[in-house]
Amino acid sequence: MGEREQTRDETRVLLGGEEALYDGEPGCGTAGHEHDEPGNAMNDSRRALFAMFLVTSCVLAFEVALTRVCSVLLEHHISFAVVSYAVLGLGLGGFGAYAWTGSRPERVRAATDVALLLIAPLMLLALASLVSLPFAEHWPYLLGLILPAFMAAGAFQSLMLREYAGRAGALYGADLAGGAAGAFSTVLALGWLNGPIHTIELVALVLSAGAWLWSARRKGTARGTKLVAPGVTMLVLACIVAQRKSGFLNPVYERAPNKLITRLLQVADGSQLRLLPQLQRWDAYSRVDVLERQSQRGVERAVFIDGETPTPMLAQGALSPGQAKLDIAATLPALPYRLFAPKSVLSIGSGAGYDVVIAKRMGAERVDAVELNAGVLELAEQEKEFTGEVYSQPGVSAHHDEGRLFARRAGDATYDLVVLALAQSLAGNLREHALSENYLYTQQALSDYLRVLRDGGTLAMLLDNEVSLRKLARTAIELFDERGIPGRECVAVVTHKNESPYSQLLLVRQRPFTAEERARLCDEIAAHDYSAPHLPAGDGATTQFSAAQLQGAPYRLEPASDDRPFFFNVYPGVPPGLRPVLWIASVPLVLAWIVAWYFGRRAGSTAGAGVRAGYFVLLGLAFMMVEVLALQKAVRLVGFPTLNLAVVLATFLLSAGLGSMTSQRIAPERARHVLRAVLVVLGLALVGLVPLLDLLYLRFDASSVPVRCLVIAAALAPFAFAMGMPFPLGLRLLPATDRARIPWFWGLNGVASILGSALVVAVVLKTGFRVGALLPAALYVLAAVFTVRLASTPSD
Repeated sequence: MGEREQTRDETRVLLGGEEALYDGEPGCGTAGHEHDEPGNAMNDSRRALFAMFLVTSCVLAFEVALTRVCSVLLEHHISFAVVSYAVLGLGLGGFGAYAWTGSRPERVRAATDVALLLIAPLMLLALASLVSLPFAEHWPYLLGLILPAFMAAGAFQSLMLREYAGRAGALYGADLAGGAAGAFSTVLALGWLNGPIHTIELVALVLSAGAWLWSARRKGTARGTKLVAPGVTMLVLACIVAQRKSGFLNPVYERAPNKLITRLLQVADGSQLRLLPQLQRWDAYSRVDVLERQSQRGVERAVFIDGETPTPMLAQGALSPGQAKLDIAATLPALPYRLFAPKSVLSIGSGAGYDVVIAKRMGAERVDAVELNAGVLELAEQEKEFTGEVYSQPGVSAHHDEGRLFARRAGDATYDLVVLALAQSLAGNLREHALSENYLYTQQALSDYLRVLRDGGTLAMLLDNEVSLRKLARTAIELFDERGIPGRECVAVVTHKNESPYSQLLLVRQRPFTAEERARLCDEIAAHDYSAPHLPAGDGATTQFSAAQLQGAPYRLEPASDDRPFFFNVYPGVPPGLRPVLWIASVPLVLAWIVAWYFGRRAGSTAGAGVRAGYFVLLGLAFMMVEVLALQKAVRLVGFPTLNLAVVLATFLLSAGLGSMTSQRIAPERARHVLRAVLVVLGLALVGLVPLLDLLYLRFDASSVPVRCLVIAAALAPFAFAMGMPFPLGLRLLPATDRARIPWFWGLNGVASILGSALVVAVVLKTGFRVGALLPAALYVLAAVFTVRLASTPSD
């Protein structure tokens, strides 16, 4: 007995003051380790950290890649539900692991090994289901097919935390660091590997190989598992080879009947429509497709982003797209040029160059064309033989940048005309993008555009749906009214039903239209058979939007602001995209909590088990709320959505991982006091997170992209570092009787994070970011109260 105790003491020293395995109730994390030598224990611990890192990085990479597949096959808000299902799967995996192992610790090791082996093949099965079954029509019933891969991962992670409970801080740190690596590397891989399909194949191959190595090197792994492991890797390789030959995993638009590009392909109008696969591009930002129409009028092309939001790719000398078939000088987008003859133009969202062609045709001498999607710019450059030298014309400068940030860096009174071809403006997409923040169309954004206009300059916004048109008109009118300028006299709205893709035009002048300008505008309307829902009245009576039209019933058309930048959210009540997420998270969370409380009482658990479960629920809610807030606020400064996702997720997960590892070094007798202090200070600090990000935006908006990313990372890192400590400290402070329930607490924490993301978005939609940040702040402080039911010192 004395020799065994001496060995454990040596192991504790080697592993930084904590045993690698928990010495709690019999079998709880100790099966198969009673006689391990210190060196073996150290190696086993290192392998456990690496396995946790590898699984989490691969699972997060798979999740990110899966969202890119869903962006093509499903609508945006359904993709949001898919992500929620992924996190739900991780939580359910914890519940399943607890149900299987429970009070049977001898099952822990075998269950861990089996769960690891299953993840890679289940990833490929989920992908195959997504691309081959009619998800778009029956997604509420079929989404469950993507759960098994994430459930296997959740089971593995939660069982590892149970088996190595004494190293919870280090293990949870490896989990978060793996997430950071997965988030950042996937953004790069999606570009290098030309989309998510190859990325998922690589992830599955790496993970299956890692599982093979784990089973071969881990002491005590069942012989059957060791025999199956290489077979799993061979199966993954066989799927990859089959994909190369048959392409059975490639998403096709026939499976996405709600996409605009699919509906166009199904229309039989006597013309020949076809996709040009040789021009397809797929990266971390979007999938770019080119649709070509051959008719008696010649060859026409349109560039689509994720099957939606087309932009024309005009052949040299072609007429305008759409039914009107006008010379481009006579089109609605050319109206600002015919009215005001601008010489210096800023085009935001220039796409394949349609706006640039119009600007140069109408005599503009300088055109700054800003496009966020690099793939579209590369496509325009590649297809010069078709389009001509669109972006290489004299006076034209193409910029891969975010439009508003570009405008903020421009000097005052730089342009005569600012043009925005409104992205994501299709009527069918309003519901799809209701949860997406968009800083291009807030009142503050309009102020930025008006600032760069010269005296008498014009802001022109091209759209194709009436709801967005009225909301932008109201935004401009109220902006001028607040400045003491009659807003209705500075705004004109002109439409033409036969023009495409932009059938509606909003003109915003720096000052009220003059009598001469109104006369020229009325002449243009009469000459081109335009409709004019709103015109500046001047001294005479004319058509204008009524107060009821600007109110927008049954829609809500309040102007978006930088604090509430959800321009496309025009629905009263809970947005449609949030409802399935709330149900997905709420029902299993409540059921799991009830089951945990019931079985805890039957098993004679120590008092306060429900409160301890509540502690981990609060952490899941608060952590995800802060992460969502940071993602939605930081994109305003970073500019590029995918880069913002990579920077914020990597910063959060890496910093939280460091915080978790640091918590491992906290002395047992101080753990509870440190935990309470961290929770209270974190809650108070979060009140200032949104004001801090607003201040950084004003200070660094003109900086380069690397500097902006570093600024965001530096601002978020301290918050994330502190947020990484409460979960592992809570695990260490669990009473011995609750250690077997670690997988269950893991599940509660994961499911709660889904609910947290949906709740905070719902709150921000109604109250704004500054008020929304108070919610996670309060939850962290409340979690400090819940620590009363944790042990006074870790029972490691």
